[in-house]
Amino acid sequence: MATSDLFTLTVAELLDGYAESTFSPVDVVECLLARIATLNPLVHAFITVTAEQALQEARRCEAELARGYRRGPLHGIPFAAKDLFDSAGIRTTYGSKIFADHVPSRDATAIRRLKQAGAILLGKTATHEFAWGITTVSALYGATRNPWQLDRVAGGSSGGSAVALATRMVPAALGTDTGGSIRIPAGFCGVVGLKPTYGRVSAAGVFPLVPSLDHPGPMARSVDDAALLLNVLAGFEPGDASTAAVPVPDYTTSLDAAIKDLRVGVCPDLNLVPLSASVQQAFDRSVGLLSALGATIVEVSLPSAPLIGEAFRAIQQAEAYHVHHRQHHLFPAQRSRYGVDVAERLDLAATAGLSSYLEALQVQRQVKADFARLLEQQVDVLLTPVSAGSPALVGEESVLHRQQEVPFRGVVLPFTIPQDVAGIPACTLRAGFDEEGIPIGVQLSGPPWREDLVLRVCHALYQAWPEGQHRWPDPRA
Repeated sequence: MATSDLFTLTVAELLDGYAESTFSPVDVVECLLARIATLNPLVHAFITVTAEQALQEARRCEAELARGYRRGPLHGIPFAAKDLFDSAGIRTTYGSKIFADHVPSRDATAIRRLKQAGAILLGKTATHEFAWGITTVSALYGATRNPWQLDRVAGGSSGGSAVALATRMVPAALGTDTGGSIRIPAGFCGVVGLKPTYGRVSAAGVFPLVPSLDHPGPMARSVDDAALLLNVLAGFEPGDASTAAVPVPDYTTSLDAAIKDLRVGVCPDLNLVPLSASVQQAFDRSVGLLSALGATIVEVSLPSAPLIGEAFRAIQQAEAYHVHHRQHHLFPAQRSRYGVDVAERLDLAATAGLSSYLEALQVQRQVKADFARLLEQQVDVLLTPVSAGSPALVGEESVLHRQQEVPFRGVVLPFTIPQDVAGIPACTLRAGFDEEGIPIGVQLSGPPWREDLVLRVCHALYQAWPEGQHRWPDPRA
């Protein structure tokens, strides 16, 4: 393989190439940096590219491999991190003008763990300001564009990481998910995005949006790669009270296990917005593929589904306002430096009362109980859409959905916030394409701490549709 084609390889393929001395980490980093230089001006996936540091680290990894030494399971693997994760000595903006020149002194736990495993940080990717939005359009750096159709949003708030993966500027990335911020852009860009169980991956060193709902997690181009990343990221972190001391399995060992003994749930109660024709078709194809693989499809109910949206908004407003007003003392003191959309959301959050927050927590307990009943007694995993429709045009807050103009957030969030409110693992993967050629995602959710089970079913579904999984966009076209 020519070194100019190394960008096409997955994490697993890169590791194999290093083991066989077919190419080196320096070859890979140089190839990816050249690709970033060419494509990033078109899609705005990266805010900061750490070229000098990455090349220096690649040379170190190359020298270590020459001595027969591997620092860890991701030795020499380049990755990108959403610009919500602190990175030592590297600008970290949180997507906001307020932190445009901010340079942390320490790495976030997730970045530290990847580095300790031998991974190489290639740069920081675009995020919606403070992760509070689903378009990754920012007053600081402009719009991150969907590489399949440049006039469409990539989804958010981890849009930069999803675009960097879809354009094959990087083989692995970090994102965060509070209301869908890993899974939404992963779905719209056609990559794999895993929101782990709450507390599975440490959020230490990540600027908080809603501390009780924030889920850091891996993003990749294949389910295998997401499992490899989670092996490194998962686990209890001393000093981070949000993490749990729950045993961490090897997520790669059961990926190839058959799913013929599993029950896959479909839940009409969660389809609070009617699906577009293309989304329905992609979802039905996924159901058919899982059935053909031997899984039993079971229709289930979730009585608390209509209550989730309002409870999520109340929890988000209360905790986000506390973060910006009480914890970091940014709002309203620096209101003029916020983007218009986030400033308006904080204005609204300032009017929220304690009673609405407490009522929302009560609903959350019911939601968790409903999901526990469903996933412990009736089915093993749950299959749901990621969005009812396609991504919005850049700069638009509404979309034409089933011949009606509706808010973009209303088409997407009902499908992604339930898993955050419940704190359960969910993984998005590609399931089809809409009329514009933009990917359509579905997600598999499972019981708490069963990322292994979720990844196993996702892997089976991923492998069952190879002709759809290996197409990638060229934004130059």
